[in-house]
Amino acid sequence: MKNQRLLLLALLSLSLSGCLDEGGGSKKPNHTETPPATSIPEEPQPDETLPEPEPEKPPVVPPLDPQPQPDGETTAPAPAFPEPSGAVRDEISAEGFYDIDASGKPRAVRNDLSGNLPAMVQFVQNHSVDPSGNAAKNMPMLTSEREALLLVTPDPDQGEVRGLTLSVTVDGQTKPAVTLRHPDELPEADRNASDARPDVRYSRRAWSAVLPWDWVKPGMSLSISDDRGRNGVLAGDAIDIAAPAELVINNVRLGLLTEPPRSNGHYMLLEPARAGTDYFQTVPVSRLIVAKYDEVILQKVMVASGTIYDTASAVEGSVYAGDMRENTAKSTFSVGINLANWGVTSSSMQSQQQPQVTQSVVVHHARGVYQNGQVNHGLSGGNSILTLIDSVGNEFSHEIGHHYGLGHYPGQNVEPKNLWDRHHADSGWGYIGHRQRMRANLDWAKYKPAEVPQFQKQYNYNWDSMSGGWPGSSLSRYTHYTGYSTHLKIQPSLDKAVLAVGSPTGYRKWNATTRKMENFQPKQPASNQVWYNGVAGNFPKPRRQGITVFTLLGGYDPVNGVGLLYPPARSNWGNVFDLPQPTADATAAQCWLSVDYAGGRNQRIALAPNRMQGNANKLHVQVAADENPQQASLHCQAAGGTARELHRVSFPQNLPAIEPPVIIGREAGYQALRRIELPELEQALLKLQNQAVPTLNGQAKVLYDSYAQHAAELSAPARAQLERYRGLQQKALRLNRWMDAYQAQLKAADPAVEKALLGFIEQLGLRSDPLLPPAQAMKVNNNCLRAESVGGVITPVIIAAAQCKGEAAETWLTDANGRIRNTQNPHLCLTDRGGSSEVGLSECDSNADAQSWNLAALPQVKRESRCLDLKNGFLSEGRGTLITYNCTNGGNQKWQGISRNDNLLLPLLQNRNLQPLLRLAIQP
Repeated sequence: MKNQRLLLLALLSLSLSGCLDEGGGSKKPNHTETPPATSIPEEPQPDETLPEPEPEKPPVVPPLDPQPQPDGETTAPAPAFPEPSGAVRDEISAEGFYDIDASGKPRAVRNDLSGNLPAMVQFVQNHSVDPSGNAAKNMPMLTSEREALLLVTPDPDQGEVRGLTLSVTVDGQTKPAVTLRHPDELPEADRNASDARPDVRYSRRAWSAVLPWDWVKPGMSLSISDDRGRNGVLAGDAIDIAAPAELVINNVRLGLLTEPPRSNGHYMLLEPARAGTDYFQTVPVSRLIVAKYDEVILQKVMVASGTIYDTASAVEGSVYAGDMRENTAKSTFSVGINLANWGVTSSSMQSQQQPQVTQSVVVHHARGVYQNGQVNHGLSGGNSILTLIDSVGNEFSHEIGHHYGLGHYPGQNVEPKNLWDRHHADSGWGYIGHRQRMRANLDWAKYKPAEVPQFQKQYNYNWDSMSGGWPGSSLSRYTHYTGYSTHLKIQPSLDKAVLAVGSPTGYRKWNATTRKMENFQPKQPASNQVWYNGVAGNFPKPRRQGITVFTLLGGYDPVNGVGLLYPPARSNWGNVFDLPQPTADATAAQCWLSVDYAGGRNQRIALAPNRMQGNANKLHVQVAADENPQQASLHCQAAGGTARELHRVSFPQNLPAIEPPVIIGREAGYQALRRIELPELEQALLKLQNQAVPTLNGQAKVLYDSYAQHAAELSAPARAQLERYRGLQQKALRLNRWMDAYQAQLKAADPAVEKALLGFIEQLGLRSDPLLPPAQAMKVNNNCLRAESVGGVITPVIIAAAQCKGEAAETWLTDANGRIRNTQNPHLCLTDRGGSSEVGLSECDSNADAQSWNLAALPQVKRESRCLDLKNGFLSEGRGTLITYNCTNGGNQKWQGISRNDNLLLPLLQNRNLQPLLRLAIQP
């Protein structure tokens, strides 16, 4: 009974303080729930949120007596408190970011439609953009042939909208109609903070649907109708649209007279599906290819002077400097690989000039031996070259930003100054398509009042990648560029030719006038640093595209007759060509490569016969791996002289198969990542078989939200657990919907509705004894954990045993999801702040992973490898700080009094619906 009295005290306290009053968030009209809006409408998700009624429209309670039917008969008596068929209140407590302008006032709703349904339209890909006029706002355009989240915000002055239907026409073909999702169902943001500040969603007014990639094309027109028969049209010629750009990222580890660096930070190389899919969401491309090379170790290295090293460079090196860094890693490998993929065979080793025919970069992680020892190179990018320590985080986003042409702090001196180099009210959010979530431009970390601009005096904005930004997202490891940077440099730089098998030239390019991809012949520029020897000044057509290749790289001095071929490097993506041959029986100077294939075939490939710049040239040629090359030799012939072989290498044989490159976007979608993550979801679901209450937290919950619609691809046992979990979420939806409908009667403690509530809980299979778990003390070394106000914020504090009184503030409620609520403040849960920061109390949220604690290893209370911990292991003046720390088995991490339980009601209830259950729990 003591615990029950504590619960009653908590209830009374909350009733007086208003803690369980309705939360923030804008009020929404009654509506019937809509299914997720994709190209093919799907079933409602079990955790979708529900709207709030207008005050003048309370829920309708059916009459208690049977009503006469038309034929005079009566039906069986209806239940006094029937289950509602639709949502009756708003479950969302969040600010609407784009509903507020930069001045903090409600944002005006622009009308983008013709017809009698005025509404504002936006498209969200890597940034949220308008149908037209984006350039004037320093924002990018919609990218063609890429999935987009459509947002439609009806003019609020035109009255209530209860439903919207979308009809899309592309190239004269009408696509299947799509029901737009209600604003309450707009994808959540990527917030990674758990604190007392309100959540933020992009909008509380925008209806939404996902447009498949093959709908988003020039000429796409939208027709939007509402439930009252009004209609608005956005014509295809009113939508600005950019090229369906492509980007290739190749990766290699390179050892210069030593072993190459090896690090888990080589994310693009080691986990291309995860890294590539993540980065794809930050740039305006329709297709991204992530490729890689086998590891390369060079026992000898040639530099631009013509010197060949075999032990160490003659100079000192650093992360930013070194002759092998410049001449070998950057010039020969990064630039050379690109040139080889465009059919250019040789160039100056001293030069890093390249024509950027297609949009591609080569990442190298290089280490070399210098006079000052072994040196790792990195932290540099530009001109198709990425010299990186790590290919993840802001290092990658920043250095590839230089490749796009961005400098540091882009736009800082553009009026208004110090606005464009960081995010702001109009710099755009993004859509993380593979997670079905939105990418906020806010800094979710601790609010810094002195920084401007800021959102609602609660959040700062994140910085651009080129301005010292950071990922700052729970769902991404790459930094979100500003709309300004994307408009200024990124999108224009991506407007390059793309490889096309069906083109007579091998290439196509976007024509901004016709808004089509058209056959295109790239021309070779004049240069004394790169040896262009194409026919009629044209880049050659690839004989084969995007196949597994061996790249032959090396250096040679045609004057001194010195050359070096590096071991053939295998990549899972490259192009091969029919290349010009040297002249037979010539007396003029010439150099060439000779490649021998199995079966006796020989290929001779012409190289630059003279020094292009400096002493040494570099060579870069690709051959198809499946054509079984055996050996390659380098030859030069002086004018009037005889040919000399300068060096020879053998191709490696019987190599293990190399995995294919990862392709993201267009018809490939996110399949590469799904092939990896769906088995991970499978394993997470199978683990639920041993759980009395199926619970998904952390990455498992992210995977469920990402792939629940692909349940058919799971095994039968995993699918059964998914349905079990989904069923529980559906029960939560039904329970909260019921309590919302009869909120007034429950608040008045009407015995009839309380009895009906218990009956409904029984009907759902959620009844347990006791109804709610008992309140328990949490003690470490006999000192108790207490919730108290510190500086106006309710905070967990460890107090000395002598001060413990057994009050409600000193007791805690655990639930099946591992959340730990304070009995006096049951809407607040212990929340991990990360690292060794103080543990806080924040609004309980079933989706907040930072509130999920593992109680299976008691007396330790864990989150992965970290445990609840009394900081420093002792109290100071009778008080201690609660933190998380690496689990040590020390006494300051052993908690007594608390136990785990499988109570379902607490984790399923919305905080606003706790009060009636707390009251019922203490009744005999």
